[in-house]
Amino acid sequence: MAATTNPLHTTTSTPQISTHTLPISGILVHLHGLTELPQTAKSITCLWLLHPRLQKAESMTYLASQFLTTYNTRLPPNSPTGLIAASFDQRNHGTRLISELHNEAWRQGNPRHAQDMFSCYHGTARDTSQLIDHLESYIFNTATDTRTIVNHIVMGVSLGGHASWHCILSDPRISAAVVGIGCPDYTRLMTDRARLSKRKSYTASTPPGKEFLGSEDFPKALVDAVAMYDPAGLLLPGSFDPMAPTVLKPEPDAAKLERMKALVRERLQGKRILNLSGKVDKLVPYAAGEPFLNVFKQVIKEDASLDVEFEDVLFDGVGHAFPKEMADKAASWICDLLLGEKGVSSKI
Repeated sequence: MAATTNPLHTTTSTPQISTHTLPISGILVHLHGLTELPQTAKSITCLWLLHPRLQKAESMTYLASQFLTTYNTRLPPNSPTGLIAASFDQRNHGTRLISELHNEAWRQGNPRHAQDMFSCYHGTARDTSQLIDHLESYIFNTATDTRTIVNHIVMGVSLGGHASWHCILSDPRISAAVVGIGCPDYTRLMTDRARLSKRKSYTASTPPGKEFLGSEDFPKALVDAVAMYDPAGLLLPGSFDPMAPTVLKPEPDAAKLERMKALVRERLQGKRILNLSGKVDKLVPYAAGEPFLNVFKQVIKEDASLDVEFEDVLFDGVGHAFPKEMADKAASWICDLLLGEKGVSSKI
């Protein structure tokens, strides 16, 4: 798949939703659904929509419309709850663009692809938290307005999907995440991409890939950053061997699994995650995150006290794309989470 292809499904049939654009904390934020909030809604959830690489905030408008329309249709009369959505340009995208080259991949001539992509979506997670700090003061700011934002959910696609993992790991105010065609293991993903791109840093060693980590394409400082912020790097450090890219090596021992459980309890307890992937995705292959996800799923299954719900869905015949069936699944999941089977607010 070409790096410039937009993975988002587009449609003209989705009902229109109101959009207000405000500069908040120095970032243009598109707020969707404010006009449609029921007059009885006092407790508001904000859904943060994070766009793909090479796209911009406006590319998420149709998803905002679909999700909010679905939610408002299912909302019972006189509900005290409401949903709005927010989107903004990721760093070096849209109104924040400073260098087109540095959004590109190795094959498109960007020698710092690994650093640029990781730092971009790590920055997106920080921007999301910064905007959460200040959003309410911009929209529910009169003495008579009793509405409050009580909950935050993130939903991202591709680059935004990577960022969604960072968001839910780093901010306790974010209760749920939809990861669309994203990856929780940056080291495994980029090592494989270096192999496919035939980077000299990968091919020059014997065996190939042995010297990739720590090279100019994946510097030591990036290795360190991944260990602090990446899901697999943080929760399962030291479990990647480029000579055995399809498995965790060395396999995590009891001490490492206990450490992982403690971090999951600290960072994710009580949270909900939906992971959506294409079975034939070549740009962000499911296989890159699978070794980590297998252990992650096992850990939360074995300890119910962690209270982490993780749904992992693979779509047959789907590549690096977010088609209608993924959008429909995400919309249904978000509404079920917020409204429950009986149309009342869940504990979130």
